[in-house]
Amino acid sequence: MIKIMAFLLVGVVTAGCNGFVKPDLSGPVNDSYFTVFSGFPVPFMYMASAVQWNEDYAVTTRHTPFIPNVIYSCSTHCDLVFIKHKANGHHPTWRAPRVGESITAVGVSPYLVTTTGKGKVYQTPFRNIEEHSGDLYAIHDAPLVKGMSGGPVIASDGSVVGINQGFYSTTLNDVITQSGLKGAQRVSIFIPYSIIQREWLMLQAQLDAPRGSKYAAK
Repeated sequence: MIKIMAFLLVGVVTAGCNGFVKPDLSGPVNDSYFTVFSGFPVPFMYMASAVQWNEDYAVTTRHTPFIPNVIYSCSTHCDLVFIKHKANGHHPTWRAPRVGESITAVGVSPYLVTTTGKGKVYQTPFRNIEEHSGDLYAIHDAPLVKGMSGGPVIASDGSVVGINQGFYSTTLNDVITQSGLKGAQRVSIFIPYSIIQREWLMLQAQLDAPRGSKYAAK
């Protein structure tokens, strides 16, 4: 059963689409995000998007199966993994999202075309009751389609404030009246910078440990 409590949206995330997206025309900046495909035993069966975190690592969603080069999974079992991926000349600036700011959600579509959707950030946090991580994700109202999971949520200053995860599977009118999302066009979920940064510090501690070379070499 889906529960909605004051200023906390609790429910499940679904895949598919929740609106219309447009082709990405951002040009040279899109070498900071890219498409990832599943590997063995089902190569190219599943796909998602990923964002470069720094020179050597990128981030994407954990729910996409069999993604190769995964170096670290979220400590709370949240929907996040780090993958070993060398930056292709560019990696974005990251920061925390700001309530009310305009954002662009970016990622690959099922037709292998990079797509975007416009929206803004909302204050209400979201908890996915299916993953039991306890983490609170963030909400924007930009449209998402299947394949955009793991793609960047980009603020108007060009900073990445999180990565797309999915969208909420309920009636929008119910959400608006019960959880303070007045004016939202839809409810799209993203993993905010704070969670990604927290997990990076844990990965970094592993890399700095005496046996950390085994992670760095993968």
